[in-house]
Amino acid sequence: MKWISEVRRIRGPRYLAIADAVMRAIDGGELLNGTRLPTHRSLADQLELDVTTVTRAYAEIQRRGLAEARVGQGTFVLASLPDSPASTFTAASHAPFVDLSHNFPAGAPPLPNLRELANEVARDLDYGALLGRQSDIGTVSHRAAGAAYLETLGVKAGGDDVVVCAGAQHGIAVAFAAVTEPGDSILMEETTFYGARTAARMLGRNVIPVAMDDEGLVPDSLEEKVRSRDARVLYCAPTLHNPTTAIMPLARRKAIAKICERYKIAVVEDDVYGFLMSPRREPLSVRLSSQAIYITSLSKSCGPGFRLGYMRVPEQWRRAVGTALRATTLMAPPIEAEIAARLVRSGLIAQLESAQQARNSERQRIAEQAFRGLDYSSKANAFHVWLHMPEEWPSEVFAAEAKLRGVGVSPAAFFNLDPKNARDAVRVCLSAAENNDVLRRATKILATLITSENPWAVTAAIA
Repeated sequence: MKWISEVRRIRGPRYLAIADAVMRAIDGGELLNGTRLPTHRSLADQLELDVTTVTRAYAEIQRRGLAEARVGQGTFVLASLPDSPASTFTAASHAPFVDLSHNFPAGAPPLPNLRELANEVARDLDYGALLGRQSDIGTVSHRAAGAAYLETLGVKAGGDDVVVCAGAQHGIAVAFAAVTEPGDSILMEETTFYGARTAARMLGRNVIPVAMDDEGLVPDSLEEKVRSRDARVLYCAPTLHNPTTAIMPLARRKAIAKICERYKIAVVEDDVYGFLMSPRREPLSVRLSSQAIYITSLSKSCGPGFRLGYMRVPEQWRRAVGTALRATTLMAPPIEAEIAARLVRSGLIAQLESAQQARNSERQRIAEQAFRGLDYSSKANAFHVWLHMPEEWPSEVFAAEAKLRGVGVSPAAFFNLDPKNARDAVRVCLSAAENNDVLRRATKILATLITSENPWAVTAAIA
């Protein structure tokens, strides 16, 4: 193990050097939760120390809360896993490191198009009107542009139905705050977008997993959870689900809608990837217009730094949504909202979306070539693939080993609400690679790794 050689380079008492090396290995992702440390005798032999020094070191490691001793089994690492991938600005930089853990649009930002639009905005923007007042849910013209954009996604909305938010993540948190109270429960797919889970927990809401299959939410499971649990709010992503890429067929959407109607379930629909479909799929919200909040964003077509999204909000929740919006960002950035409105009115947003579809399709073909013969889920225009793990490769271990080899991926633990029942996998974000050649190299590393022996198995750790 790499951390053992690190002990020799740390100055000071040997027992503290061992404890410090273990702590650094946990922080750096080398030692994962549940990893078995070498026996006292084995580590002493490798470091040419007496056993009592290692025993003292393990006692210090346990004192720091980094490991636990199990009678007759050994000493095991206790490390917590974060709720989401690290920011690209704080991720480890193993050069050349390829971070495929974030769903960034391929080729973003589309600089020539946005530069042209930015120059236009700079020439004739009424800064006084935009910056001199508070518009909370959005100005009339910005909401009208939002309504026009939602119509391209299959959602009919008037300007009064639209709320301008600071991206879909913000919209999700605002919707949860509007339709629930602290202590309420929110139903979610058992494997779900980590941002939704984090928003729910931040707001003090409980999360109840609902079973999924290859077509998304399972209607019978939803109805069973509604009957047995005190939950009347559902969050879901029916189209190009993150992370599984599942697309809910129309018959399934009808079944889910009927259950929500029957039990008066409020629905928060996340449709940030719907624009990638051709033809577009009917949003679930269309069948639940009076009890569903629909959320989308321009960040997946323009770039993650463009924090602007649209919500379609039924009248019963508009006041609550406005309150939640004012309590968070006060309003979406008005200059970005103006740029978004011009993207919509000029038709440039449609061009950006078409370009993103083409880029994603090309990158999916690269993944298909690299992962041929492996078990994974994907769709033609999706941003990512869901790479299933063989039994000998737990996803947390695979992600950590991939990181050491220069590729970042997201393990299932970020997404699985019910790890006992959900399938183990890693999300590989194809669109995040700088270019196709970089993606080919990174996916080849992952494919080679998944077919190799797990070097972090218990037997390898003890050797």
